[in-house]
Amino acid sequence: MPRKNITFIVIPPNDGQVQEYKFASRMLWIGGFVAMALFSALGYYSLHFHTRIDQTSQIIALSDENDQLLRSLSSAQRDLNELEEQMGQLAMQDQRLRDYHFMEPVRDEHGDLGVGGFADLGDLPEDYTSLPGRKRALLANLATRINALKRQTQYQRSSFTALVDTFRNNEATLRYMPAIWPVDLNVTWESSKFGKRTDPFTGLVAMHSGVDIAGRIGVEVWATADGVVAFAYEAKDLGKVVVINHNPVVIDEEGNVTHRPGILRTEYGHLNEILVKKGDHVKRNQIIGQMGTSGRSTGPHLHYAVRYQDRRRGGVRGYIDPEGYLLKSTNDDHASAFVASGDE
Repeated sequence: MPRKNITFIVIPPNDGQVQEYKFASRMLWIGGFVAMALFSALGYYSLHFHTRIDQTSQIIALSDENDQLLRSLSSAQRDLNELEEQMGQLAMQDQRLRDYHFMEPVRDEHGDLGVGGFADLGDLPEDYTSLPGRKRALLANLATRINALKRQTQYQRSSFTALVDTFRNNEATLRYMPAIWPVDLNVTWESSKFGKRTDPFTGLVAMHSGVDIAGRIGVEVWATADGVVAFAYEAKDLGKVVVINHNPVVIDEEGNVTHRPGILRTEYGHLNEILVKKGDHVKRNQIIGQMGTSGRSTGPHLHYAVRYQDRRRGGVRGYIDPEGYLLKSTNDDHASAFVASGDE
């Protein structure tokens, strides 16, 4: 059977030569199919290209949103850091105020201080578990810290309420708190603070358990609060030392005078002369010795320290910064009026 052909005749303008093209009908069908396939492929890939562009735009937008979320979380962490620091300062001030009134720290039902705690993960979003690991960790950390701050706020509110009530009923206990400097600051100066420092003898970093106040030999040293002399002796390092326990006086209904256990004691070292003895009852501003250079000393000065009688209460071996208990920065007569107002 002869093959069927399809003939195309092309007649050019301007009396040009007529062109004749013959194609087998089967080739025409194949060509049409190929053309349709190419057109379909071109359409598919064109649509897919625009879809990919849209997806890329969405990915970029989501990435920007994710970065913004992470920046927001980081900002929230910085805010929490500041709040935690402020709460820490409030807790320290709370403890000092409680020391002023011989009160125990606020503790929860488990006997722990009112700090810390774990977050209730039920407070987190429902889709929390579907988040990436980094975001889950950030959210869990924030939730834990926020929960801890909530607990601290509750305990501080309770503590300050108790402090107000105690202060109203027990204002006289201020007499037994070391609230003034032990020397006249007009003729002396603070030469070394509490905390880590380079030891002048060994050259190594060591803990300095008090403050050093330099001056001339013979400067009067006085008790910084009412109390009883626990020790008056001479040691190898601190030289001549006076230690005072600040135990409040208790007078019963029959007029009997006793001392109840206190919270703090003060230490006065490197004295040139001791003017009290063990068992003496002393008052704030009472002279107990003279500044000197006894013991291991590089020059005339007073080593003054404040320590918890129960070392387990805190500090370094019970020692705490004496300046944290000062109610004023000078010992002039006008400033002394407040802390001396309760003295007999």
